Amino acid sequence: MDVVVSHIVKRFGPVAANDDVTVRFAPGSIHGILGENGAGKSTLMRVLCGVLSPDGGAITVNGRTSAGLTPEAAGNLGIGMLTQDPLDFPPLSVWENFALGGGPVLPRGQAKARLAAVCRRMGFVLPPDLPASRLTVAERQQLELARLFDRDVRLLILDEPTTGISPAQRGALFAVLRAFVADGERVVALVTHKLAEARELCDTVTVLRQGRVAGSFAAPLDASAILATMFGSEGVCAVDPVPPKPGPAVAGEPLLVVRDAVIADEKIVLEPLSVTIRPGEIVGLAGVSGGGQEAFLRGLAGIAPAVAGSIRVAGRELAGKPLTRYLDAAVHYLPASRLEEGLFPGLTLLDHVRLAFPERRAEARTIFEERCVGRFRLTNMPESRAALLSGGNQQRLLLSLVPDDTKLLLADNPTRGLDAASIAQIWDHFRQRAAAGAAVVFFSEDLDELLEHAGRVLVFFSRRLVADLRSGTYDAGCVGDLMTGRVTAGEIPL
Repeated sequence: MDVVVSHIVKRFGPVAANDDVTVRFAPGSIHGILGENGAGKSTLMRVLCGVLSPDGGAITVNGRTSAGLTPEAAGNLGIGMLTQDPLDFPPLSVWENFALGGGPVLPRGQAKARLAAVCRRMGFVLPPDLPASRLTVAERQQLELARLFDRDVRLLILDEPTTGISPAQRGALFAVLRAFVADGERVVALVTHKLAEARELCDTVTVLRQGRVAGSFAAPLDASAILATMFGSEGVCAVDPVPPKPGPAVAGEPLLVVRDAVIADEKIVLEPLSVTIRPGEIVGLAGVSGGGQEAFLRGLAGIAPAVAGSIRVAGRELAGKPLTRYLDAAVHYLPASRLEEGLFPGLTLLDHVRLAFPERRAEARTIFEERCVGRFRLTNMPESRAALLSGGNQQRLLLSLVPDDTKLLLADNPTRGLDAASIAQIWDHFRQRAAAGAAVVFFSEDLDELLEHAGRVLVFFSRRLVADLRSGTYDAGCVGDLMTGRVTAGEIPL
């Protein structure tokens, strides 16, 4: 399948998300799309799969040109997309989700037979009667891929496909993608912010910058040249390829002491657990979806209640207390769903500053200039609504609203979907917080990121804390095996 997007233009009001973009996706190849946040990557992919209509340009599939596609037309042409969060119905079984994957709805027997055939071909193991809610992130991806493969997709678009999966699962996914294009007829379009993965997997890379094509590269890929194209020389200087490990914890009394706490989130209840964290520590949480790490983080923030046991921050007992007590104890939480849980989409950036610092409302513009723009390089548009910010700027706004006296900073996927320069800036800030005596506890679905930045890793599996690993005693394989239940902590030499 040969696909060319030619001179694509897509505007959102005065902003041109895609500005005269031309890319060819050649058959038999894996084509990477890279760029910083707001570069136009996701917009281009949504145009390609028919979710968005372009304001200009054309799409050519096997020599036939059209001004734009609908989702149905794209599907009929063999174009399918695996989104970052797989689209499924958790209460329904695997076979039911497979049967509802587009096109005519399949009856039970036919759906199960076709699912089994696809799984045999691709090396997947998906129990047909298991509820989708019990699948891991990697298995949910496999279910989505199975649906697309069954519909004979010829151009497969993937948006950050390795988020939330272990190294072994990532290797299996890469093998599937290489096999997918091996016949020389199919093509993969890979949207990613992970340059290492692009170098490992892609035959060709196109870099977008400020809505335009900034450069194209063929394998073997030159990392320095790609980074310079993505960010310019100034941005490359801000991207530290080998981030420093966090320093040792501050001596003295523990900052956080959890004893036999039972945390009950909306969907799961954790087994009793005990943890001690000292000032200056940067602690990473590892686990597959539903393992318990997200519930633990929300429990430390006071969002998920501790129904038993003790949670003490700086000597103050918080278990069973209202959320305001956690805020009074200088606990601050950065949610993964920035716009849904962290911000008010319809309010301006200046409104957010007034809400975050109510005692200094009269100084809101000064605070915005000093903290948001000066410290975090947020766009200098205080009257803009939060809903119009890119993912990177949403996170910069949230970080700028964290009080300076925060003692326990909790972050759920703080760099998810962000470009390398934004990621480097966020980790610089976290290290500064830790150096000043705060403790940082974060969960990242990106295991590589977790191992790079955490001085200590708490591993969760099946709603239990199964390992507490110190820096230097683990590697990606060790953590991946623990968080997927392949081994127990007692089976790993530490």
